[in-house]
Amino acid sequence: MEPLQLAEEVVESSPNKLEDIYRLLAEGSFPASFCSSKKKNLKRYARKFILEGGCLYYVGPKNEEKREVVVDPERRHHIFLESHLTESGHHLGQKKTVNRIQSRYYWLGVVKDVIDWIKVCETCQNADYHKYPSKKCKPVKADTPWEILTMTLYGPFPTTSQLNTYILIVTDVFTKWTEAVPIPTNDALCIAKALSSIYYRFGAAKNIYFNQTWDFCEEISRLLCERWNISLTLTAADTTDHTGVNEQTYEDLKCSIKRVVNDNQDNWDERLDPVLFQFRTLVNPVTKYTPFFLMFNRNVQVSSMSEAVEESNDLEVVCPRNIDLAQHTSGVQLQRTAVLANISAVDIQQRKTAEKSRRSAVPITFQAQDNVFDSVADQTMKKFKHNHIVSFKFETVLSPEDNTEKDS
Repeated sequence: MEPLQLAEEVVESSPNKLEDIYRLLAEGSFPASFCSSKKKNLKRYARKFILEGGCLYYVGPKNEEKREVVVDPERRHHIFLESHLTESGHHLGQKKTVNRIQSRYYWLGVVKDVIDWIKVCETCQNADYHKYPSKKCKPVKADTPWEILTMTLYGPFPTTSQLNTYILIVTDVFTKWTEAVPIPTNDALCIAKALSSIYYRFGAAKNIYFNQTWDFCEEISRLLCERWNISLTLTAADTTDHTGVNEQTYEDLKCSIKRVVNDNQDNWDERLDPVLFQFRTLVNPVTKYTPFFLMFNRNVQVSSMSEAVEESNDLEVVCPRNIDLAQHTSGVQLQRTAVLANISAVDIQQRKTAEKSRRSAVPITFQAQDNVFDSVADQTMKKFKHNHIVSFKFETVLSPEDNTEKDS
């Protein structure tokens, strides 16, 4: 693990440092034992704090932040537990825990406290992930809508009148529902802001897989927690393995977005909704349902004067009207079971197709032909020279299995 930065905690040694600062700001007085140099140092350090409503806050040397100062040891440990454990019960490491605490609170020795508390955390000490960290992991299968999301960044595109140049694509693994948010830059703050807008409409997911580095994902999570008080887990993942949709749908979506950008270079960011609506209301080849139906459990209505578009699947459409809660819940469960079965069937078929393609490849071997040294047949070949030309005719290349069998 990289050493944590302790710069902001390297201050003048005093057992009651924060209490002295509070007294100075509240009463304008110094401890009786302080000499002139200590008074000067305390006054200089107190500029990083403010007093509001009887509560002390750390604002930093440039007044660019505002974090509550915590003195009570029991409250510090309570804050640690809240920051160390995620909503899903996952235990965060030292760096992430410190970042979550320091986004809202301040006390001297916070890093040392976190390290000491994690050392006595039984779950963390029994886990192996801190010994053998994995930098690549594939998402678990989603069983419910908005449980697992994937995220991809497209761009840069021509700058629009609203100064947008990138598109953040977010896809729900279960329903295949897709969001596309135009953003001006591809930095962590813009992506965090886009995720916050999605969060306020759909809520939090258990995990979001993003085709970026782990450090970048952690930075986005930190900004979400610090600026919007939103806790989301982002995991670095490979783009090709975590698109959230099947390969054909993924390519169709890319082509549609590219077409919109090429045709509307000044305002393509205002024309993404019709493209998304088309993909949301078409039956997905994997789930056999439309993303709209799986997301909202109702058929889409394309006009206020028309009937809702019916789903093209064999199961009875679950409609909450004229049925009791038990029937509705049972119908939703049957629908989700069917979706999971469809996804599993497509996955098995893709694996079989890949295996069949590998086995059906024509083996190729090669053998040396007669007179391969036509131009130097009569010369003594003690060693190869630049004018020695060797030619071979390829007939067959054996597969690895065939080579293994012959060698044995």
